[in-house]
Amino acid sequence: MPLPAEAVAVLPTLAEIRGAAVRIRGFARHTPLERSAWLSELAGTDIYLKLECWQPTRSFKVRGAGNAVFSLPAEAVARGVVTASAGNHGQAVALAAARADVDALVFVPRTAPAVKKQRIRALGARLDESAADYDEAEARASAHAEASDATLVHAFSDPDVIAGQGTTGLEILADLPDCAAVVVPVGGGGLIAGIGAALRAAGSGAQVIGVQSERTRNMYEAFAAGRLVACAIEPTLADGLAGCTDDATFRRAHAVTDTLELVSEAAIGEALRAHLERDGLLLEGAAATPAAALIEGRVAPAGPTVLVLTGGNIDPHVLAATLGRDP
Repeated sequence: MPLPAEAVAVLPTLAEIRGAAVRIRGFARHTPLERSAWLSELAGTDIYLKLECWQPTRSFKVRGAGNAVFSLPAEAVARGVVTASAGNHGQAVALAAARADVDALVFVPRTAPAVKKQRIRALGARLDESAADYDEAEARASAHAEASDATLVHAFSDPDVIAGQGTTGLEILADLPDCAAVVVPVGGGGLIAGIGAALRAAGSGAQVIGVQSERTRNMYEAFAAGRLVACAIEPTLADGLAGCTDDATFRRAHAVTDTLELVSEAAIGEALRAHLERDGLLLEGAAATPAAALIEGRVAPAGPTVLVLTGGNIDPHVLAATLGRDP
């Protein structure tokens, strides 16, 4: 359902995304595009993998978190930062805060993978894992920011975070100017909003395709209704996509996304195994959703297509269960 023009939220400009690229140079990597032989054969066209799982924290989140933290004025640096995260954004904020010598507090749900919580602590941030789920963690982070005057670095709604995520799109265009489509996992929507904004602003005609798990379908239902709707979030292999979005980010994502597809848990598991066995890539569930969409025929590329592999921080026990092996 299309949104009226006045309802479309402001997207980062090309100048802002390019500025973010300069700001995070040397902190986030320009990750490679690698052609996947098995996915190319499956799709009947060249399929390239954007290896964001090779970022310093094994997740694309360093782009947005780095841009947001490195943009802080001196008075904000002194007050510290706070955020909520399902795990990957928290690691990115922790790493950026350590680089900028900023105090960081990260709220995560108790259900966040242990490996992600351990890495947040190892990077030097303080960790609060008292929340039952992501939405409660987000509420607690917001309350703490208001009470302490710390800067809230929102995982997907912060304009600086979205501009940072948009640098992924600039790199895709630099490395594959003729790409026909980019397939992006969608949770809160900050990544697809940033990539879509970069592609549109740069004049690319590439399709922007989002993918969610059937068990984390908040953005899918919002797209269908043309507004935010209440939606249950169920346990999923794609834990990095769990949680809800907000109105501003929904409108940003809606403005630049051509289609949004759902994939099954079975397909996510199959994609995880195939990426490991055929591409030699250890991924988390969220990062396997683009390949799952090809496996299930939800996406039918018409030309060179990029799958954004968002992260590789999978819990060893989840991985073992998915592979059918002991941890």
